Amino acid sequence: MPPQHTFTLKLATAEAPRLRQRFLQSGFELVSAPHAFWQAKGPGCVATFYTSGKLLLQGSEADAWRHLVAEDVPEARPYARALAKHPNPPPAEWIGTDEAGKGDYFGPLSVAGVSLPRSALEVLATLGVEDSKTLSDERLPQMVTAIRALGPTEELVIMPAKYNELYARMGNLNRLLAWAHGKVIENLLERGAATWVLVDQFVDESVFRRSLGERARSVPLTLRTKAEEDPAVAAASVLARAAYLRGLAGLGRKFGMTLPAGAGAPVLRAGHDLVTRHGRDCLSEVAKVHFATTQQF
Repeated sequence: MPPQHTFTLKLATAEAPRLRQRFLQSGFELVSAPHAFWQAKGPGCVATFYTSGKLLLQGSEADAWRHLVAEDVPEARPYARALAKHPNPPPAEWIGTDEAGKGDYFGPLSVAGVSLPRSALEVLATLGVEDSKTLSDERLPQMVTAIRALGPTEELVIMPAKYNELYARMGNLNRLLAWAHGKVIENLLERGAATWVLVDQFVDESVFRRSLGERARSVPLTLRTKAEEDPAVAAASVLARAAYLRGLAGLGRKFGMTLPAGAGAPVLRAGHDLVTRHGRDCLSEVAKVHFATTQQF
């Protein structure tokens, strides 16, 4: 059986009629689908254009159709919107950083960065790399292996005991995050050939720049909200999320129980169970104790 592929393209909804005609002319059968302008079914591919502007391509020939759609709609080229925001001339290699775990009570804070050569864009697109919040956790390990093979990467995992120590010293999560991002950027600049840095913005730029070392201050750097659309930041988000999950699972094994991500009801149940088994002092080893959640145990 031929391998099945899935690709998601984010397009302007105005492109729906033109692409509908393209699939019709190629012999596809047009049917209706929930929340979609149309669904086209043909040999090796099913294309669904949702009213949100998402074009979903599925099947053994999905990759071929991804390239054909991009010929008709430049916006469909991999990461087109993000790449249009790059400096001019576009960097041949650039760094993206992101973090995971900052809103999760249990587990570490992880910050990751990728120094991405422009030549690697097609590989990332084929893997389906995008903001890790849109991906299932089961897909991450395979992506991590591939991302690490593309160029320099850096992962800084701050386990809860160290996190609580740093937070007590700095007194502010954004300052801690800025320090961690800065460390990742400095290390990547020593190992790669990046000429630009993009960070998913979480703090005022002036605060962030004060956390940077001399090397990082010498390279053009942009802080931008929703930067996960950029392939380098998206790849970093995959590494950061995977590192967070590995750290969380390791803590669970150490204490003989499953520690859930997040900060909701499952966390409260697990926290009460943890304190019952191991005592309240263990929280500093597994959790970010400055969260208000700590007061409930």
